[in-house]
Amino acid sequence: MKRIDFWGRDEYDERLLEEVLRGVKTVTCTPKVWYDQLPDEEKSEKGDIIQAFTKRNEHVANIQITDFYEIRFGEIQGEVGKRIAKGENSTLDEFIEDHIFSWEKPLQIDGYELNEDTVIVVEHFKLKDIFIDVKIDFHLVPMTEAERFKVTNWTDFELFGVASDYFYSVYKEKDFVAFVRFRQNEEGTYIYCKVNPDFEGKMDQKELMIKAEKYAKENLLATQLIHEWSSIYTYHK
Repeated sequence: MKRIDFWGRDEYDERLLEEVLRGVKTVTCTPKVWYDQLPDEEKSEKGDIIQAFTKRNEHVANIQITDFYEIRFGEIQGEVGKRIAKGENSTLDEFIEDHIFSWEKPLQIDGYELNEDTVIVVEHFKLKDIFIDVKIDFHLVPMTEAERFKVTNWTDFELFGVASDYFYSVYKEKDFVAFVRFRQNEEGTYIYCKVNPDFEGKMDQKELMIKAEKYAKENLLATQLIHEWSSIYTYHK
């Protein structure tokens, strides 16, 4: 049976898969230059059943292709664009912005340009089977420069980075709800967490910290965790 895993900022980012499992994402799009490089057994046709995997190679669901077509990137507008964007659980403007972010630089690295004439393969699908419990989780993903700029308004302290720092944006559904900084040295792994002021009092911060601790242990191989609640590792503006 054919298989798929979904794009993420790194090998731990499962936000899109979570949307698929919740039934709110029913479209996936791929630049044709990448799609054409897939082995024939991984290419889809209408009616195909596709196994959905996590990035850790866990088979968690099956989806069925309900529509399949090609479209130029510049033609993703109007009613067709809204249909695609809705299936991507976004508005049309969000879809365009998100996919420029996702595709532009990787395509450049491969020697291609993302422009209005770039051909996109669009696959609509429906969820057939789920093999795990589904919940809306916190997702830690590597912070972008745009997100780093946003968080400067969240705190009275300016966090200055060193080589041993790891900055992560925290998302729940599509909301940018917090950020976490991990700082590793010989003493251990320091965890600094700051909630987006728009979400203070609206989320379970204990659950967030448990998620951050688990992430540090599993993905950064941290053993000694130290919660950083003071300004020892920051300086005041």
